[in-house]
Amino acid sequence: MKTLIITLVSLALLAIVGCQENSIFNPVASESVNKILPTSEHQKNTFWLQQLLNDPYPIGNSYYRINGQIEYEFHMAVEDFGQATSKYHISLRLSISADLHYFCTVCSPSAQDDLAGSIQAESEDYFSLTGTVSKSLEKTFPIQGREDGMVLKCRFSVSTGGIELDAVWLALPSQNQTINN
Repeated sequence: MKTLIITLVSLALLAIVGCQENSIFNPVASESVNKILPTSEHQKNTFWLQQLLNDPYPIGNSYYRINGQIEYEFHMAVEDFGQATSKYHISLRLSISADLHYFCTVCSPSAQDDLAGSIQAESEDYFSLTGTVSKSLEKTFPIQGREDGMVLKCRFSVSTGGIELDAVWLALPSQNQTINN
């Protein structure tokens, strides 16, 4: 019986010593433990379009009233987060849905004032930013229901903090004319 107890105590001591050498709490690592992994950010929101835009055919005080929205999805992945030279990979998806109505302050209303065109379009852009730099992005959206080729132009500021809508205006491609609001 004495031999059995000594054998069990010896085995227990060997097990304790053996576990200390191969501890799961002190693993052997061949790579740096402080490696910074890429991080990402995702934003989804809407810009509301409810304003008067200057008419590219300036006739007195004529405007177009735009009513709609631009939905966006902003996705950013970061390499080397926290470094001065961090690189940000941006994916931006835009989806616009809007109607244009002709509006003249000096003209009599007519039946043609109802709907002057509509915009239904999507776009997707990919680009990279370094550091805290922002990028100006100008997008052109065709207006359906128009024979003159009028387009809606939007200027966005894209940075690591997200996206902002800076300007919206109408343009006629045939005249290379833009009217900023």
